[in-house]
Amino acid sequence: MKDPNWRKCVLRADSRDIIKRIPDNSIDFILTDPPYNLGQHSTGNIPLPGRSAMNNDVAEWDKIDFNPEEWADEFIRILKPTGNLFIFTSYNQLGRWYNCLDHRFDTSNFMIWHKTNPAPKIFKAGFLNSCEMIFTCWNKKHAWNFISQAEMHNFIQSPICMPPERLKDPKHPAQKPVSILKKMIEIASNKDDIIFDPFMGVGSTGVAALELERRFIGVELDEAYFVAAKKRIEDTLAVNDNQTNMPQTYNLPEDDNSMKVCDSNVAYQTTLFELDEFFHPGEKMAIVCQNTATGLQPLLKWPGGKEKELKYILPNIPAFKRYLEPFVGGGSVFMAMTAKEYFVNDFSSELISLYNYIASSNENFFWYAELMDKSWENCVKFFRDNHILVDKYLEYREERITKEELKKFVHEFCASKKDEILDILGKEIGSLPSIIMKEMETNLFRKMTRMRELEIEKHLLPEKDLDDNIETAIKSAVYMNYRYLYNDKSIADSAPTLHCALFFFMRNYAYSGMFRYSSKGEFNVPYGGIAYNSKLMAKKLSYYRSKPLLKHFADTKIYNLDFEEFLRTTNPTEEDFVFLDPPYDSEFSTYAQNAFTKADQERLANYMINECRAKWMMIIKNTDFIYGLYNKEGINIRTFDKEYLVSFMNRNDKKVTHLLITNY
Repeated sequence: MKDPNWRKCVLRADSRDIIKRIPDNSIDFILTDPPYNLGQHSTGNIPLPGRSAMNNDVAEWDKIDFNPEEWADEFIRILKPTGNLFIFTSYNQLGRWYNCLDHRFDTSNFMIWHKTNPAPKIFKAGFLNSCEMIFTCWNKKHAWNFISQAEMHNFIQSPICMPPERLKDPKHPAQKPVSILKKMIEIASNKDDIIFDPFMGVGSTGVAALELERRFIGVELDEAYFVAAKKRIEDTLAVNDNQTNMPQTYNLPEDDNSMKVCDSNVAYQTTLFELDEFFHPGEKMAIVCQNTATGLQPLLKWPGGKEKELKYILPNIPAFKRYLEPFVGGGSVFMAMTAKEYFVNDFSSELISLYNYIASSNENFFWYAELMDKSWENCVKFFRDNHILVDKYLEYREERITKEELKKFVHEFCASKKDEILDILGKEIGSLPSIIMKEMETNLFRKMTRMRELEIEKHLLPEKDLDDNIETAIKSAVYMNYRYLYNDKSIADSAPTLHCALFFFMRNYAYSGMFRYSSKGEFNVPYGGIAYNSKLMAKKLSYYRSKPLLKHFADTKIYNLDFEEFLRTTNPTEEDFVFLDPPYDSEFSTYAQNAFTKADQERLANYMINECRAKWMMIIKNTDFIYGLYNKEGINIRTFDKEYLVSFMNRNDKKVTHLLITNY
């Protein structure tokens, strides 16, 4: 066994892998600062006149959804019965932590860290961001070291972390002051207790723990932060050793295998001991990287997407090296999966073009998509500048003008506002063939007459609903113009990046994400309506440019083949895993204009059952035909229920039983 007087262990790794190797009831205090999911709410850094922008404490990891539910069970498992759990969090995550932890502990509470020098609000348009929440949990007989009533307030006050304590290189946007961490560690742990921080950052919790003569285990995935944390913690320990003559910590010999690579290709390094040898002396335990979600979101909404089914999928996935997906769709499972290499495929050439443009960060694609996003904002300005549309509708409601007079007004209004209407699209897109004038007139008149019919049938609409409906008519006209361009075959042939951006726009704004084509092969799904008015593509485009997503794509090979050709090309082996989400066996079997027939289902089943050497999983709707294809020896079939949000034209039952099929 390594030195029993160990004081610290810092590891560069994904904490989801490391936490699984920590034994039950072995940690005294979990003190951590996980992602807050604030990227979606942030406007970015704060611009200041005449000086550099002020950091707004938003990092790349805050653009990725962080799910407290995925951590709760492991936190509870490794924590001693007398242990404490303190989690820095934000208003948008506090309820989620409460929901998954409160009922598991005797007591849950919260603390407030008040920052005495928060970032200013130049325009005084809201509250300062001067408070941060810490969610706390414990059981009876937990470690608790208050001395007086005055110390028992759930309120800690200090400045935010400032130089020289705050590091400049690397600069961590959420570095916490050691002083407040020491206060919490003093309260909630005892000398020689083990403090665990799975999101170590630059190591402030480790510094605080060691200064208070606790032991520390910290994990950090980012290399620059890990190196900084390691140095700070070792410097702290060196000072403590000089002051107290404590034994030096054990360091691995140079020829020891201190760097390992697990199946997810994430390296970790120990600076004291091998974690397994500390918790399991004398045993050599393999690192298994499986069933770990990346936290990445799907690329786009896609019919039959499996984001909600990940709770069934991830726990049932075996260990593997390469990940293969023949029907990748919107990427719910592909983006969530951790693997060494990814091989993804789809028969939809439009979808695969989007994948390739994201993977290569194609600037033309992003430019066109951003122009469309700008036109969506321009719709709002056009409506606000032309509130006469609502006024005229009120005249029609009050029968001061007839339906024919309303129609004449709309026609004359659109003619007089031609330049403004074309300006909604912007110069670049406005130079393309356009039907926006016709659509604007048609949609405004149709919406106004329909509003009146509904009011007669039900009740008068409040002012906000009137505004929302008129704005919807304007945005529907712009949507129809983009739909017209998307269906233009000459654009698909001559301007592929523009066509892909139009495909991306349709995927975001078509009614319920549906993709349906006419007998002429033209996309014909209408605009999604009021619920889509406030939707912008900027957040999704920012996600497409994020480092974690691009890193995921760096290990990915993308194909546009028939599923069987893809599988024969990639040739999955016994060490690989194949996830299958084929089109369902139903009357509505068109897959983005590509029919997937019963013969294709039979061909897929034959290959997977009789030829595929890899372990595989399939999620598919339960029908007699599908069940008969896979009800074979060596194939395991389980069921679960799924609620469909939309049943288009009654082609799907609202609630159906789904099959989870595996060959293992």
